[in-house]
Order: sequence, then structure tokens, then C-alpha cells
Amino acid sequence: MDQTTVVPFALYTVTGFVGLLAEQGFEKYISLLVGATAAASAAVIFAYFLGFAIGSAVTGALLKRGFLRRSLGIYAWLEFIIGISGVVFSYVFHDVTTGLARLQPVGSGPFVTFFVRFSFATLLVLPTATLMGASFPLIADVIDRQGSSGGRKWTFAYAANLIGAAAAALLAPYLIMPSIGVRGSFWLCFALTLVVFLVVTAGKDVSDSRNKEVLAARTGRIRLDHRAWLLLGASFASGAVFFASEVIWTHLIGVVLGSSIYAFSSMLLMVLLGLLIGALRVGRSITRVRYDSLFLACAIAVLIQFRLWDFAQIAFALPPMKIFQHFFAVEAYKLLIAAVLIVPSAALLGAVFPSLLSSPALVGPDATCGVGYVSTANSLGCLSGALLGVFVMIPKFGSELSLKIIVAALVGVALLFVWQARPARAEWVRVAVLSVICLSLTYYWNWDRRLLTAGLNLYFGTSVGSADSSNNATNISAKIIYFNEAAQGGITTVVDSSFTRDGRQEKIRTLLTNGKFQGNDVRAVEGEAQVGFSLIPTLFVRNADRALLIGLGTGHSALALKQLDYHQIDIAEYSPGIVHAAASSFAHLNENVLQDPSVRLRLEDGRNMLLVDSTRDYDLITIEITSIWFAGATNVYSQEFYDLAKQRLRAGGVLQQWVQMHHISPDEIGSALGTLRSIFPYVSFWNFGGQGMMVASLDPQKHDEARTALLMKLLPAYQGSIWQSQLMSPADVSQFVGLRYPVINTDHNRWIEYATPRYNSSEYDWKTHNVQFFKNFGTGR
Repeated sequence: MDQTTVVPFALYTVTGFVGLLAEQGFEKYISLLVGATAAASAAVIFAYFLGFAIGSAVTGALLKRGFLRRSLGIYAWLEFIIGISGVVFSYVFHDVTTGLARLQPVGSGPFVTFFVRFSFATLLVLPTATLMGASFPLIADVIDRQGSSGGRKWTFAYAANLIGAAAAALLAPYLIMPSIGVRGSFWLCFALTLVVFLVVTAGKDVSDSRNKEVLAARTGRIRLDHRAWLLLGASFASGAVFFASEVIWTHLIGVVLGSSIYAFSSMLLMVLLGLLIGALRVGRSITRVRYDSLFLACAIAVLIQFRLWDFAQIAFALPPMKIFQHFFAVEAYKLLIAAVLIVPSAALLGAVFPSLLSSPALVGPDATCGVGYVSTANSLGCLSGALLGVFVMIPKFGSELSLKIIVAALVGVALLFVWQARPARAEWVRVAVLSVICLSLTYYWNWDRRLLTAGLNLYFGTSVGSADSSNNATNISAKIIYFNEAAQGGITTVVDSSFTRDGRQEKIRTLLTNGKFQGNDVRAVEGEAQVGFSLIPTLFVRNADRALLIGLGTGHSALALKQLDYHQIDIAEYSPGIVHAAASSFAHLNENVLQDPSVRLRLEDGRNMLLVDSTRDYDLITIEITSIWFAGATNVYSQEFYDLAKQRLRAGGVLQQWVQMHHISPDEIGSALGTLRSIFPYVSFWNFGGQGMMVASLDPQKHDEARTALLMKLLPAYQGSIWQSQLMSPADVSQFVGLRYPVINTDHNRWIEYATPRYNSSEYDWKTHNVQFFKNFGTGR
């Protein structure tokens, strides 16, 4: 390649980096609107590929009709506008979503609510995605006019874009976003698009001066013969299968590698590496692709991957080793496991689209327009697959059956290609035998759900977890009595097992999300903290009338609110599996509190509930969602959330938020305290039942002996253990913030989300360290 040919490929590599980095930024903001990581990811994917389809189709049509003459210059301007649009999005998002909140239906059911928010998310991302969709046909046109020959040129352009995207997938979670935040990432995107713009405008745009005969040939109407329709159909199908699979992989990776932001980033990186390997393999091939063999190989790869999803937990059954005390060593190991799981299937599935771009049908005067149409068909397939994965496959069939359906569909497509080719009998027999074997194994192989949800990846490499109630190493031998899988909330299980206390064997029932501990029914172990989430903030509530509980868990805290005589109790719980488990498996613990007429349950993200349902305000907002290091948990640890909660508190109201004390350092706890203190003037910090609790109010937190006596009468088992559990008074917290200057966690930097997972592999006893650290600070020593 000469210099003029290399430049478009280099520019398109930068485009891939910007597109993927912006996609991750969009996902962070969209999660504030639609909730869970899988849902946010699917919404952004859908918006991206709808935009790609529109952008590719419109640009391809304009190129065909000769309306776009200087493709490289237009591409540069579009990149510049894309960079601006991302920055603008980060600044207007909160104001726009506040306005959209008024349009969201209240109490219309979880499906309608989710669909409306999914649509809003699509509309917010669509303009930028549409501009991005125009890039490929324009770059293809530039390369075409510069005289590159052969269908492989489109594949190389596609591979160049994937190289940039893979670099962004690796650097964004480990370097870019922890350093400069989400908004800073959009500014970086703008800087890169500005560089592209300046490079192009400083040079000479030769896209209108070379190969004039190519442009002259593009005056007629493109004819779609049977070969073209076959290409379009195969392109659509490959996109649908791949992105339905990616939604399922995103869903499963939280179970196998953990639910931190790094686990989801590992999956995305391996998907892109697989796509890149597939594209490069096709680009180097000098023979025509056999689509029957390719689709059959895809089916076999997905089948092998299917078999490995539950067995992957065994990779975390290693004894503690010193090397795995380091965060990056653990992440490298998880990347290796993600590579084994994802890359082979992604490489083979990802080879389909570039092989179509290398088709002889995409050579000649109409080649660039054909590329635009094939790209459009693939984008439509991708967005269809994303919708199928979120709305149909996971909720209706579950991930296990969905992957089996995908294997069967790939085998079916391979057989169709063989039937069309009408090969020799020996070839028929080969394909038929492989197909029968593949389908038979698909039917007979099933996951071991106990192994899949054992949670061996949690606190991997440590030995201290065995003494922690959060450790799930015994899940593999426990009996699953409840299993629920949903696109929002992941995989929820309830397991029955036993433990030894005072020399006696006792039964224990445990609630888990993606293998991660959420609660149990042993009152002496977890019950004190569950009651404390309701009891301690109530000490300072002026009127115990209306309470909001964000995060249902086993329902024990909701029962405590009822026992504390709150007249109205609202519960916001995002996971349908948690709701069903609390009602069916923990009714003996929560005394069927969900059936009480004073209790109103909303299957809803707590932040959105406060934003949308503005008709209700509260005397108490108490929050006990899952661990702080879960991806998306930072949405209710941010400055913007606390400001929203403050607006919804009545006069004399109080907010309580659980913060874990184990596998976390004083810096992260300090960030949570400092962020809460930046909104509320009075914040105290407690360690009750072995759990951290932050209590915030707009009024001074005064000790009323009469009120305390009344509460102790309602819950007599906890008298005498309350005041000793305060680690820091409001004055202590104010002094701490003034001296330590903790990082303020916002929607724009999400510092807690990237910092907290780094301690999961630490052997150090952080719980004891944190208690002593804040107790000493509170007493002024």
C-alpha cells in the first residue's frame, strides 16, 4: 500500500477507538436510565446498530446517486461532529432525562416501563450512532477511488476499525475512565476526532479526483440479483446470531467472572479480539469461503463454549497463591478464562461478515454501494439480535436453552448452504454426520447449575473469605431450591446448606445473585445488620410515617420497618428473582411482609423510582443494595443520586446507606462518606452487625432518650448495642472530609466503580482495619 492508501485505514482505526470508547461512555450514562448493565448494554447496542443501519443506508444511497463527491472531507466533518455530540451528550444528559421522567408511565408494569426507557435511551444515542454509521461507506468509497482492488480491501478496513475498538476496550476500564472519568472520556473522543479533522483538512482530498470512471459508472440503479439477496440475507443473519449471543455472553460473564465493571470489559475485549481474528483470517484467505463449512464450524464452536460455561468455575478452585493477591494478576487470569470462553466462537461467528465483504459480488462499479447495503443489513441483524436477546431469549428461554437454539440455527443454515450447493455424496455425508453429532450433544448436554452459580470467582486467590459470610465456596455442595434468570438482575438462586455453630450442625438458607451472597435466614449472623438498616436511622427520624427501602434482599429489613411502626412502606427492587425468592423462600424470615397492605412493592430501579414518581416523599430512605463493587452500584453512591434523594425527603427525614467493611479500603469508604457529606450537612458512620452504615440528615442528629426507649420497646433484642456501634459522629465526619479531601464520586467520574473491585483478591483483613481506622479518627486519636 502507498501512503495515500494507508491514511484511510489509519483514520478508520482511530474511528474504531473513538466509537468503542464513546459506546462505553454512553453505556455508563444510559445505565442511569434503564438500570442494569445487561439492559444498558443492549440499549446502547441497539441504538448503535440502528444508527449504523440508517447511516450506512443513507450514505450508500447518496454515494450511488453521486451526491457525495468528496468522501474523505465529508468523513472528517462527520468525525468532528461526532466528537462534539459526545461531549454535549455528557453535559445535557441529566437535564434531558429529568424532562423525560415526566413522560414515563408510573405504575404501568415493569415491561412497559422498561420498553419506554429503552426507547428513550435509543433516541438519546441514535443521532451520534447515525453519524458513525456513515463512516464505513465513506471510507470504503475513498479506498475504492484510490484504486485498491479486490474484495479483501473492505475486510482490511473492517479489521482496522476493530483494532482501534479493541484498544479502547482494553484501555478504557483500566486506564482512561479511572483516570479522567466518563465525561473526560468523551472529551478524549472529541480530541481524537479533532485530530482526524485536522489531518484530513491539512492534506489534499483526492477522493474526487481519482477514478472518475468509477463515479461515472454509478448512475444506474443497482440490481439485486439472487447473489446480492443471498449476501444481504446472510449478513442480516450473521449480525442477529452474533449479537443475540453477545447479549447472552454479557449476561453469563457476571456469573462466571464476577459482576464488576472489569468482568464485563473483559468480555467486550475478547469479543472484539475474536472479531478481529476472524476478519484477519478472511482477509488473508486466497480461496473462496465455503459458507456451509463456516456455519458448521460456528455451531461446533458455540457448542464447545456452551459446555465450558459451568465448568469455567473450576478454574477458580485453585488454592490461595501469592501471585493472585495482586489485582492485575487476577484480572490477567480472568482475561485468559474469558479468552478461552469467548474468542473461538467470536472469531468464527465474526468471520461471516468480513467473508461477505470479500465476496466477488462486491467487485466492480457498484461495489461501494453494495458494501453500504451489506453493512446496513448486518446492522439491522445486529439490532434484531440485541432485541431478541434482551426481550425474548433470556426472559423466555434462559441462557442455557438460548445457546442451544443458536447452535441448532447455525447447523440449519449450514445445511441450507449444502443443499443449495448440491455437492458430492461424500460431502453430504460429512456434513450430515457432523450435524447429527452436534445436535445430539446439544440435546444431551446440560449445565450443572450448582457449579455455574458456585461463586468460586468471588474473592479468588484468598483464604480469608472462608471466614466471611460473603464467601460462596460451599455453594457447589449446597442444594438449589430456587433458580431464576432475568435480563435485569442476572441469575438469582436460593440454596440450602448447613454450618457448624457451637459444635452443632445448623441449617442455613442463602440468597445469591450471580453466585454472590445477598442474605440468609440466620438471625444471629445477618439478622442484626438487616434490622440495623432500619433501626439506626429511625433513631433520628422526626416522624416515622413513610419509608422507602431500596433493595429488598430477604425482606428482613422490610419487616423491621413494619415492626418500627412505619405506616407506609415502599420497596424498590430491580431484580424479579429477588422478589420471588423473598416471597417464596424467605417468608418464614420476613413474615410475609410483602402481603401487608401497608407495603407497596415496585419492580424498579430505586434511583428511577425517586426520579419518576414525584408524588411521594419520605421520612426515611434506607438503601441496602448489593456490594459496592457490582457494576452499576455506583449509581446510588453518586453525588447526583444523593441530591435527588435529598429532594424527596420530608422535613426531619433521614437517609441510610449500607457500605461494606470487608474487601475495601478507607479511601473508598471515605469517598462514600465525603460524597454523602457534600449533599447532607450531617452524616454519621456506624458499624452495626459487622456492616457499615452511613446515616445522613438535614437536621442535627440528636440523641433522644425517650425515642430510643420507644424503639427498644419495639425491638427489645437490640437494646444496649446501638450507641456503642457509632464509629464517627457528624462532627467527626465533617472533620474527616475537611482533612482528608476524599474523592467525590459522581455520575461523570464513577470513581467508586473502578476502585472498589481492586480489593476482592486481597488477603488483608480490611474489615478490622477499617473499623479501627474510623474509630480512631472519630475519637480524635
